[in-house]
Amino acid sequence: MQPEHLISVREFCVYNHIEIAFIQTLEQRGLVETITVEQSAYVHPEQVARLEKLVRLHQDLAIHADDLDVVNDLLERLEDLQQQVIRLQNRLSFYEPSGR
Repeated sequence: MQPEHLISVREFCVYNHIEIAFIQTLEQRGLVETITVEQSAYVHPEQVARLEKLVRLHQDLAIHADDLDVVNDLLERLEDLQQQVIRLQNRLSFYEPSGR
């Protein structure tokens, strides 16, 4: 993949006012993947939304980078449960009479 299709970690950090070490910690925890091209780190554009979410949790809620994996896991479980509730409500509405 060509670097022009990737997001520079350095530019992302400057734009979001975070240290590169923060991204490295996230990578060590398995929360994001970086790609090294010619000694520069990059992330896929598909990961930017997830990365921005983690940055917001870190900055807005003062969650330490080492604890973000736990918080992220809980948020993903919550989203899965919400999707399950929606699916179950849709199935239930199929069997309920339409005029309450």
